[in-house]
Amino acid sequence: MTVIVGVGTVAMLELLAAGTMSNAAGTEMTTAVNLANNVHEISLGLAFADPQNPTVWSARESDVSQYDNITDLDGLTFSPPLDVRRQPLAGYSNWSQQVKVETVATDALSSVRPNTISVPSAKVTVTILHNRKIVHTTSWIVVGPSP
Repeated sequence: MTVIVGVGTVAMLELLAAGTMSNAAGTEMTTAVNLANNVHEISLGLAFADPQNPTVWSARESDVSQYDNITDLDGLTFSPPLDVRRQPLAGYSNWSQQVKVETVATDALSSVRPNTISVPSAKVTVTILHNRKIVHTTSWIVVGPSP
């Protein structure tokens, strides 16, 4: 009888531990998706080409609040990550958003090309890290006006 109760108790503790680990992983993934969505929301308000230097791939302004085109985000890491207003998120110092912007062929969007503003399509990839471990990666296509 004691053995049966003991086995049942150990099984219940293992079930609780597994549930707790699953909840922690789900919370981490939810946070990562939301942080990636923040970059997506930021990118929606940006032009494809730089209004001041429309022929230059990345003529980045000095501050993230002044970024005015999608290529300004290329190669950046935000840690702590940014919210949709481009403000650092307090309490997320062990999280980061890595952004890569790559030119893709207009007739084959999965085909990465050398970065040039003369091709009006690009893939934006955001990788979210937590404690320097990749948690989530997502990409989307951005299309500008034909040159």
